[in-house]
Amino acid sequence: QGIGGNFATGAFATLLATPCSAPFLGTAVGFALAGGNWDTFAVFAALGVGMAAPYLLVAAFPGIASRLPKPGAWMVRVKQIMGGALALTGVWLLSVIAVQVSLGAALTLGAVMIALGGAFLARHYLDETRRWISGALVAALAIGAFFVPGQFEPSAAQAAQSKAHWRAFDQAAISTLVAQGKTVFVDVTAEWCITCQVNKAAVLNRGQVFDILSGDAVVAMQADWTRPSDIIAAYLASFGRFGIPFNAVYGPKAPGGVALPELLTTGLVISGLEKASGRPNIAAK
Repeated sequence: QGIGGNFATGAFATLLATPCSAPFLGTAVGFALAGGNWDTFAVFAALGVGMAAPYLLVAAFPGIASRLPKPGAWMVRVKQIMGGALALTGVWLLSVIAVQVSLGAALTLGAVMIALGGAFLARHYLDETRRWISGALVAALAIGAFFVPGQFEPSAAQAAQSKAHWRAFDQAAISTLVAQGKTVFVDVTAEWCITCQVNKAAVLNRGQVFDILSGDAVVAMQADWTRPSDIIAAYLASFGRFGIPFNAVYGPKAPGGVALPELLTTGLVISGLEKASGRPNIAAK
């Protein structure tokens, strides 16, 4: 209760929103951290005002509260719909783990999640003196879930296949390759960048995109920003970017490079490669 409780509630809401907002705020936060003190304060103040905007509007215009929907059965339905959406998101994330780590890791983690749900459900069937058992089990399963993927390692063949076609980033060589009629795909990534890993697992290291990048039609370059690099930072800044993931395509039709969105799809990558290369069927064998 009180100001401290309100502050803690807002901080916790922001923490919960971080995984969903990170792909869209990555560049803004990267710019804030790379800039001066005033840049940092200005960007984070804007983010805070944006998060608090609904509450600020109601505080400034209390009459808005009377126009909000009244509590009722519809809230239960919305909760069920949103819960179903979260469950589907969980299934999709398990599919990413299956590609990035292994099917065994995804199945094991899925089993842990089902057990976690069972532990929550058991709380309703325990008397008050034994409900702590459910809470302890939930905590143990939640913590254990973080260690599951680390127990499974991708096969050496899979790891080698996913990295064999990548060349080390060389900005000076890009113009030379383009002058020779080549198409170049640049991927700026880092081991700590979760969105980068999702892009790799869901798009870059599978299907048509993997076949194109590992073939002769495209030169694939990877800039590893796991450790700070002034060269990579300057390259990002040349596109007005200050965070990752970042991907760009170069070719005869786009010698200056075209930046792709942070969240990649197969269609976006193939379309970008076709426009840069001037080849409408770059995915064709």
